[in-house]
Amino acid sequence: MRARPGPLVGRIAVVAWAALLLATAVAEIRAPDHDRTDDHEPAAAEALIDAWARSRRATFVTTGTYERRSDVTGAAIASEDVVAQRPPRRLHRQLGGVDGRDDDRLLVCPAPPPGQDPAPCQLGPPGGRTYEASVERELEGLRAMLLGPDPLYTVREDQPGCFRLDLAHADPRAPFGVEAALCFDPVTGAPAGTRVRHAGGVEEIVVVTDIRTDVTDADLEP
Repeated sequence: MRARPGPLVGRIAVVAWAALLLATAVAEIRAPDHDRTDDHEPAAAEALIDAWARSRRATFVTTGTYERRSDVTGAAIASEDVVAQRPPRRLHRQLGGVDGRDDDRLLVCPAPPPGQDPAPCQLGPPGGRTYEASVERELEGLRAMLLGPDPLYTVREDQPGCFRLDLAHADPRAPFGVEAALCFDPVTGAPAGTRVRHAGGVEEIVVVTDIRTDVTDADLEP
């Protein structure tokens, strides 16, 4: 999954830019003397929802790394992280497993236990929710969380394309932990890096190192 030599330089610059914004956002959300109770910006929430919608409807392959680590125990796990998307098909590789969608059919390839061969991939039956319907459902959920009368998260956009989220009140269903930073590539619309911090000091980080828009059938094979 290597980009062509020409576009790669530009892509690396974009990814480096997003990584810088992500680091800046995380540094700010950790500032102990920063009062976040009045930080919510509805315009930023709208921009995040628009960026999310664009990222789900764009065509791209992102390659990078995923890491989950604990500040308490020091334990960490890591793997390559690859997303190949050409709606209505999407494939996500992480931690030895694959999940995805072929329009109205879900695809799951479970990660094998250590030392064992991977189990066969499972393609769900047709007739389920379509890719576009799934995107609309995600967007409805984001609107309810971020734009309702009692937002679950406050949202700031300190730099274009990079958003900071802070949990406004406890909720076990909160999908972005207690605080998060989400960045999107302004050229392709693809996710360009995420950092999610959960209660108890567990942090999940995706660093994107390459983005390309020429998606082949091979990229979408599990």
